Parts: sequence; C-alpha cells; structure tokens
Amino acid sequence: MLKRPTLWIIPLLFLSSLGGCVSPIAMHRAVLEYDRTVSRVETELLLLNIARVRHYHPVHFTAVSHIAATFDFRVTSSVLGFPFEAFSSGVPPLRLMLGSSAAENPTISIIPIQGEEFTQRILTPMDETKFEFLAHQGIDPAIILRLIARGIILDGYDESGFLLNQPHLEEEYREFRRRILHLSSLNLSRQLHIGAIRFMNGPEPVIGRIAITNYSLPALSEEERRSMQEKAQHYPRNFILVDIRPGAPGGDYPFHGVIKLRNFKAILGFIGRGIAEEPEFHVDKDPRTGQVLVNPPKTLAIRETLSPPDDAVFLVQEQGLWYSVDPAPEGEKRFSKWNREAFDVLYQLFQMTVTDVTRVPAPTITIAK
Repeated sequence: MLKRPTLWIIPLLFLSSLGGCVSPIAMHRAVLEYDRTVSRVETELLLLNIARVRHYHPVHFTAVSHIAATFDFRVTSSVLGFPFEAFSSGVPPLRLMLGSSAAENPTISIIPIQGEEFTQRILTPMDETKFEFLAHQGIDPAIILRLIARGIILDGYDESGFLLNQPHLEEEYREFRRRILHLSSLNLSRQLHIGAIRFMNGPEPVIGRIAITNYSLPALSEEERRSMQEKAQHYPRNFILVDIRPGAPGGDYPFHGVIKLRNFKAILGFIGRGIAEEPEFHVDKDPRTGQVLVNPPKTLAIRETLSPPDDAVFLVQEQGLWYSVDPAPEGEKRFSKWNREAFDVLYQLFQMTVTDVTRVPAPTITIAK
C-alpha cells in the first residue's frame, strides 16, 4: 500500500507527462491548418486573378515561400500547505494547483512574383513538355488543350490556315473545337500517341520534340522521324507537332500542323472573358469523330453573382461581385466533374509555371503573428 505522502507524487508525475501529450496534438493541428490555409490562399488567388482580368485589371501573384512556427509548451504546478505535517496532525489535505499552456508563434514569408520572374513564368508561353506531362497523368487532352492552346496552324493534307481558340471568331473556334474533340476521342479509344520524337544521330540517341499522332512513332523509319524532328525544330517550344494521318485510326478526319500554346496570363484572360464578354458555346463533334465522354460548352465555367452562393467551395469578391467555380455548368450535373478537373488543371499549371519561390530574388513580405 502506498503511504499517504507518496500519493502526492502521482499528480506530479501526471503533470510531467502532460506537456508530452499536448505538444504532438498541437503540432498535428497546426501542420494541417497551415496546409489547408496555404492551399486555400493559392486557389482563391487564381479566382481573384480571373476576376481581375474579367475587369481588365492587372494580374498579380504572390506565393507563401516559408512558414517557420515555434511552439511553446508549459506545465505549471504549486502546492499550498505542508504535506508531512498535514498528514501527521490531521489538518485538511493540501491543495495542489495544476496548469498547462501551449502557444505557437508562426512567421510566414510571402514573395511577390514580379520583374523578370513574372515575365518568364506568367508572360512566357507554355512549353510543350507541360502538355506532355499533364497528358501522361491521364487527363483528357481536350481539357488541357482547350485551356492552353491559342490555336492550330494547319499545314498538310491539302489544308492550310490558322484556327484560333477564340469564340468571337465563330467558324475558326468551331473547327478548333472539332479537332480537339477528335484528339479526345482517339485518346478515349487508346489510339492517341503523345511523346518525344526519338531517333539515332550516328551512334548517339536523340530525344527530340513532342508530337501528337494517331500512330506509334517507333514504327516510322529513322529517316521519317528525323524529318519530323527537323520540321518541329522550325517552331519555338510553345508549339506541338500534330499529325493525324490517313490510314491510321481516326485518319478519315486527318490533319497536320502545329498547336500553338498560350502563356498563363492569356489562359486567365480566356477564362475571364468567357464569363460574359466572350462566352464559349456548344460545338458538335465532326461526324467522323468517334465517342467522346463529355463536351461542355465552357472550358472552365466561373460564376459571377451579386451575392455569395451557398454552395461555393472557393469564393472571392472583386468589384462588388462574387466569383466561384460553377458546380453545375449550364445547369448540367454531368459537366460538374469536367469543371472541377479543369480548375485542378489550372491549379497544376500555376504550380508548374511558378519556379522555386525560395530562390526568387524579389523582396519578401514577412508577417509575424
């Protein structure tokens, strides 16, 4: 049996372990909340810049580059009375006062993306490798290309011209959409090939430019692949060679040329103007195109409302109006998955566009809470 004075050790031992229990709980909560907050800030920043472009205001980006949080865990205790005299003389038990506290002190660094970095990452057209990377993640090429493509330059199979991905040029836009739907259909039937042109240059293997085809590139001769590479090299890296050849799957609707890619600011402008000023519209696929899963009128539907909608996950206010990702574009739930995925692709493009922000030579704004 424990002696009475020994019983007082138990609360003290409890106090010593209390700090160890509190610290991991507070750390777990803080890490998750910081992650949620940074993700939400970046997402709402995208919406805000879409709204800015909608009103012809300059875009501006900042990035959270660093969070340093210190945690202070304290346990306090005090004993009132005299334990040994109290037990021997029969006086009332001692009073033991226990307490603990936990505090965090985060320092958050925010870097404005500006100057040369802004030019390179926001105003410079997308590189073809970004399209290849996203397409190999299993994303429908139609979602990617409707966002990042400025248009298609046709040059082959008795066709020539430029099909702009701009709704105000209705006929060009319709034909651009039909070509992209055709690529989407080939992708759905696993007949679309996206990859680098590879060939031998003497004893050395060469990994060349990206091509979109309806046939396997390795099936071509070395000379054919070398010729494709030479043609692709005539264009900057924001152009993707495309060759839908007769005689291969989908070849009854052939086209040859290059797809020109936008910069990130132009992508935001395309979405922002599409809210009201230059809205996209429905385009039927070509009769020669096979099955497609979904074909929404808008690439990315953003709602503009006078009051904040109840069903909005992400929401920003600009110029007295509220902007959010539409959960059911055109009133159709079947477009919901496409719209969410399109916004996710936009977010991924933003992350791929912004370089390692910890190395950006720009002034930082530090907020110490």
